[in-house]
Amino acid sequence: MLNKLYVLKNKPIQYLPKDCADNSETTQFFVAKTIRMQKIFLLLLFLSFTVFLTAQTTSSVSVFFELDQHTLSPEARRTLDTLAAGLLDAPDYSVTIDAYTDDRGTEKYNLRLAADRGEAVQRYLSAKGLLPGKTSVKNWGEQNRTDENTTETVRQKNRRVDITATLFRFDNLSALKKQLSATGEQTISIRPDQEQQITAAGGTVVVIPAQSFVFEDGTAPDGPVEVIIKEAYSTSDWIAQNLHTMSDGRLLQTGGMVYIDAQSDGKPLVLAAGASLTVAMPARQVDPGMELFYSRPDAGGNINWQPAGQAFRRTLKNPQSIMALRAPIPAKPVAPVFAADVRPEPRAPNAPRPPYPPRKPELDHIQNMFGGGMGAAMSRKNNKKAQKYYREALAKYERDSLDHIRLYEKYLTKVANYEVAKNRYAADYQNWEQEVKSRIFKVMDFEREQYLFTYSNGLQRAIKQVGKNIGQYQNYSNLEYAVHNAAETNYRMRLREDFISQNRDRVVISDLYSKCIGYKVVNGPAFRGLYLDVKDAYPRDTLQRAISGILKTIGIKQISDSLKSELSEKRLLTAQSPADAGRYLNAYVADVAQLGWINCDKFYNDPSEKVQLVVNEAEDASMYVVCKEINSVLSCSPNGRGAYSASGIPKGKKVSVIAIKLKDGKAQFAMQDVKAGETGALQMDYRSLNMKELKEKLRSL
Repeated sequence: MLNKLYVLKNKPIQYLPKDCADNSETTQFFVAKTIRMQKIFLLLLFLSFTVFLTAQTTSSVSVFFELDQHTLSPEARRTLDTLAAGLLDAPDYSVTIDAYTDDRGTEKYNLRLAADRGEAVQRYLSAKGLLPGKTSVKNWGEQNRTDENTTETVRQKNRRVDITATLFRFDNLSALKKQLSATGEQTISIRPDQEQQITAAGGTVVVIPAQSFVFEDGTAPDGPVEVIIKEAYSTSDWIAQNLHTMSDGRLLQTGGMVYIDAQSDGKPLVLAAGASLTVAMPARQVDPGMELFYSRPDAGGNINWQPAGQAFRRTLKNPQSIMALRAPIPAKPVAPVFAADVRPEPRAPNAPRPPYPPRKPELDHIQNMFGGGMGAAMSRKNNKKAQKYYREALAKYERDSLDHIRLYEKYLTKVANYEVAKNRYAADYQNWEQEVKSRIFKVMDFEREQYLFTYSNGLQRAIKQVGKNIGQYQNYSNLEYAVHNAAETNYRMRLREDFISQNRDRVVISDLYSKCIGYKVVNGPAFRGLYLDVKDAYPRDTLQRAISGILKTIGIKQISDSLKSELSEKRLLTAQSPADAGRYLNAYVADVAQLGWINCDKFYNDPSEKVQLVVNEAEDASMYVVCKEINSVLSCSPNGRGAYSASGIPKGKKVSVIAIKLKDGKAQFAMQDVKAGETGALQMDYRSLNMKELKEKLRSL
């Protein structure tokens, strides 16, 4: 049953938005009637959520917006609160949000405004706990208007978002289990005429050769093929998919289960004769005992795992041994020796300063000194003193002037000598700088040779270390780098050992600079700049070329290139990134010759006593016994006497008993942790959960 109602804001007419302000009696009657209908509808909607659910019930409600706005009004929020509460109480649901605008504004603007309104509703519902994956939004803009009239009342009705809720009630446990098993299903479209490699969400990689699929009558599909994949690597996956780990009554340890199917144009496909898919199932740690199992239905139609007679292989082939390779040891380098230290840094000459010329005395100034300033009359005595002082100062000035002439001639001579000294200093400093740089360069050469000597001595140990751990991706994918990295680590370890033991055979480079150049020069202000100049000018790839040459001479590079080629082979799975290649290396790989469920398993061989676990339950239920210690799950079966039981459980193992049943159309969940063989018949304590809560509970396992 589909109910649809358009609800105006529940306010007196004077508070309506101005674009909807219409004080006519018709408008007032419409608003009052609408408010009453809204209340009645929300009550009926809530009751339909909680009491009158059928297998599927569809209802609709609308919220309205002011002109050119996408903010939810208080009335809209109350409407959505009631809606969300009903949906969250339902066993399962889906929501469609249709957003509209009135006819004003451009088409592009209205589509954007509608999108904002729809997003505002979806965001609000998500904040209330509704799952984003359960809601979809359609933005109509001014399309599909309620009425083509352009009155303000009609425009108000078009500024809305319609929320259509479909609620599901489970009539039986099979419907609930079917809904759970749909969780995590992935559909990937491929071209059947090309080899394809697909990676599922859980990390499963499937390589599909060209022309692998045909219809049941043997004809090949012309259009795209839809590959359906389900992955079950965790307890929640096993329970959601109703899986177990038993083969003819024997317990299995699982490394994961994968379901693969295909269809085209809605018709089922099968594998062509002789075709097989390469499947890589991710693993934290690869167990060499794992083998491939196919699902075979037993007499009751349930899965009974049967071995395919094929062990899972590691993704990559074993590389050839590198343990026998021998690293050449170069001759021990000799530290450079010089007859004497570099002389101190030349000093720059100081420029001479010209002599200051004497200052000629002024009579007015002297008279002022003796009281004749400001036009005042001087006494004869003071005037006589002033005249005498002036004559003496003038005589001194004439003597100083002669001395200045002689000093200035000497200054000119000093200037000429200074120019000569400046040129000599420039040449001396250039020679001094060149000598210091030359010795720095020779020390750097020695430092490189000493590094290569110590590196080569540790290279043999690095080859053995990498050879023993060649199966690790970081070693396998780039052997050249792995060996170099190990040799570099050994080099640093040797440095620490020499430092601790105070090995006098090792030349300390910092000391060598002082010995070859001189302590004063090395600690002088100019040395740092000269050192950086030489370091920048020193050929940077010299050391790298030398190391590459050593690794190439040994044969490491050739093997490394070979292994890289092996990684790129189609049959070894094509890695799009180092992370992908790392996952492929830690994976179980098999060639799968049939569609449906496959299992990475091995038989659990434990000599301990096997016991039965019983759970009292008279109603229809799905019940599982999970043993995380051995990565196994068993299904419990009804014994016809008001109880469920599972057999073949190793005594003393910690297990979790998980039960799911249905009551009043809603899921009931119970879990109990026990030790196998140490308890009597269990009584499960159920609690009611909606689908969201049930899925979250299973994920928490």
